[in-house]
Amino acid sequence: MMLSLVVLLGAALSVTEGWSEKAEVLVEPGSQAVLPCVTSVPVGNGVTVQWIKVSGSIQTTVWRIEQSGLEFRGVGPGERSDCPHNSFVKGDFSLHIDDVREEDGGEYICRAGQGKWQIQHLVVLRVIQVSFTPALPVEGSDVKVTCKVTPLLMQASVSWLLNGKPFPSAQMQTAARRYTPELQIRSMSPQEMGNWTCIIGLWGKEEGKATQSLSMRGFVSPASPLTQVYAEVGSAVTLPCVATEGVTSTFWEKEQGGTLPPSVQSSPLPSRPPRDCSLSVGRVEEEDSGVYRCFSTVEGRTVQRRLQLVTAQVRSRASEKSNAPVTLTCHLSDERGVTKYEWVRVTYDVNGTQRVTSLKWAKTFKIQKMTEENSGEWACRYYGKEGILGNATYHVPALSRLEGERAAGSSGKAVTITGLTFFILVMLLIAFQMYKNHRRRKMALQYPALETIVHSSFNAREQQERNRAREKEQSQQADV
Repeated sequence: MMLSLVVLLGAALSVTEGWSEKAEVLVEPGSQAVLPCVTSVPVGNGVTVQWIKVSGSIQTTVWRIEQSGLEFRGVGPGERSDCPHNSFVKGDFSLHIDDVREEDGGEYICRAGQGKWQIQHLVVLRVIQVSFTPALPVEGSDVKVTCKVTPLLMQASVSWLLNGKPFPSAQMQTAARRYTPELQIRSMSPQEMGNWTCIIGLWGKEEGKATQSLSMRGFVSPASPLTQVYAEVGSAVTLPCVATEGVTSTFWEKEQGGTLPPSVQSSPLPSRPPRDCSLSVGRVEEEDSGVYRCFSTVEGRTVQRRLQLVTAQVRSRASEKSNAPVTLTCHLSDERGVTKYEWVRVTYDVNGTQRVTSLKWAKTFKIQKMTEENSGEWACRYYGKEGILGNATYHVPALSRLEGERAAGSSGKAVTITGLTFFILVMLLIAFQMYKNHRRRKMALQYPALETIVHSSFNAREQQERNRAREKEQSQQADV
């Protein structure tokens, strides 16, 4: 019995495994590849393992270990390869290649043995890489996306992802040239920027994938060629325009006018990134509405973004009578992108908490009476297909303040009228007195002799009175 067991064990140890089913490993450059070589036969110490790369009729040793434990590494992938020794007792002789390169692709043979026992495995390493032609395209140009597999595949399934989402098959053309999948992008735009992933699927086997980032020279924001920007009259707004790497200078102009209005002069902020050439408007005026163009020239091709500034404001119409109705209208310089309007009232409690109450879905709204209860903020919201676009606010002052302003205005008018009347009277009196003096001088000049007689008589009478006073004073002194 013991003898038969020894015979069976010896027969098992002398077994030589033939070629296993060819294994396929697909990786992208820069990653780690694990070439499998596993057996179910128990393995003890002192095993010999050798990995060989086959290039046509040439076989080159990549990595080898002798029974004594001496290791050998070849040039090329061997300098970046290793076989973990602690896995040998489990029958795992897989080869680990770090930082895989395109030239590492090809067929590899794994040979492992101990005494009369030996195994051989064949593994094909395929390197997948995504490339773009041109590597850094200009916005609006055509781009070819290629998924290269080394060595080439005879048959496989191919699919594409853009930023993790399936790329629509209607927008791509897959070429069958030597089984190298290609994708053609017509007129490059920001929508095609990002991470492109090529997925190669082998029938009934694991799939491999590679990812590469695609950039361009042009404008990354806004993504749409024509973008509408809504702003309330009197508020500040920014017209966005962010360039990509490779765009050295950008310019702004207003269509149907060329130069920018004085209120829309560009004022870049120091906190912005170098390629952010957005246009800042400190205070929007109604006449600022229109289409603005941010553009640049790259390799003779003009790239641009058109931004339409739409101004919004609330226009009111009311009677001069007290407590008369007020009609509010939500006015936009361009209403083509607006689908509906909503009127809301904004109030605040004692803690300053804002409360918004929806009142009516319409373009116009009428406040029936200008009472104290209706004072505060009334806002018009306007919506598009994708939601709210903006709002415009109308402020109704408190009624007591309105009455105070009216009373102050009335009293001011009364004071002005009274002062003006007094001034006119004084001026009339002065003019009348000047007229009398003028008449008196005119009459005197007509009779100069009479004027002389009158003066002589007056002087003689005055001298007589002085003499009498002097004589009376002398007589009083004599009596004393």
